[in-house]
Amino acid sequence: MKKLLYLFALILGVASIWSCKETSDEVFEFENWQERNTVYMKDTLALANRQVAAAKAQWGDAWEEHCDWRVYPSYCVTTGGKTTWEDSIAVHVIEHGTGSGCPLYTDSVRVTYAGRLIPSPSYPTTGYLFDHTGLSNKVNEIMDSRFEVPASFKTSNLVEGFTTALLHMHIGDYWRVFIPANMGYGTSGTDNIPGYSTLIFDMRLKAYYRTGTKPDKWNAPAAR
Repeated sequence: MKKLLYLFALILGVASIWSCKETSDEVFEFENWQERNTVYMKDTLALANRQVAAAKAQWGDAWEEHCDWRVYPSYCVTTGGKTTWEDSIAVHVIEHGTGSGCPLYTDSVRVTYAGRLIPSPSYPTTGYLFDHTGLSNKVNEIMDSRFEVPASFKTSNLVEGFTTALLHMHIGDYWRVFIPANMGYGTSGTDNIPGYSTLIFDMRLKAYYRTGTKPDKWNAPAAR
């Protein structure tokens, strides 16, 4: 009986130590998380605004042809309304598409994407990958056409920052979008996303469909 009690106490002790370790690791991973995300988002928007301003100064109305950065206010901000870093997204254009139109708020879209957090101790290069489409969970393969299986959803059924980006995209555009927490999951976060998190989405618009139009069938890549 004493041996059983000793073994039970030992198991409880190990579980307690492991629980403390997990809590400690989580605190370390997200230490000063709100401050770090605020600085990261502000710095990214500042970089984007500098690049846009320089391109406009040199190229005038043709600046978009010579600049891979964009800054867009939330679609919730009324025309001419004042914006801050908390209700604007920064966009780094990785590839330009060939489509001419953009999705509407009432449309459905087909998108390939990878959602990440800002770099942290355990993910110093890419940031934690919290969601993605496709057949691979490797960051460098998710956007690769060989592993691509886009998701389909309503433009309106997404976090504010993601929807804002879609409303400016053309078919074939491949963007890296930086979304402040206020336009993402806010102060509360989700089960796997801490509150105050800046969201970083690599996203490629594959297609969009006006209201009443049925999406065509997606031909997935052959298994490898």
